[in-house]
Amino acid sequence: MELASQDLIATLLQDAARARPAKPPRVGAQMDGSQTERRAAARRRSRCRCGLCRQCLDDARWNRIFAEKFADPDYYTSRLVHYTSPLTSL
Repeated sequence: MELASQDLIATLLQDAARARPAKPPRVGAQMDGSQTERRAAARRRSRCRCGLCRQCLDDARWNRIFAEKFADPDYYTSRLVHYTSPLTSL
């Protein structure tokens, strides 16, 4: 049983060999270590610290939440569970 002719298969293989990759290679993909470090440092420094924009307000909110959460020394300690019936108050 033959699903496709040998000529069709040969033509498809030739077209595939001549085809270009879908994405062109990235420019500057092969950077040395110092360039990579400078880019990472630039990304770290670019955060806004105005205290008025949406990102700053959200950061302040999460800082407050974490400060409250970790300020309580008993937050992660085990709590006693009282096993009583809810009907005892009746």
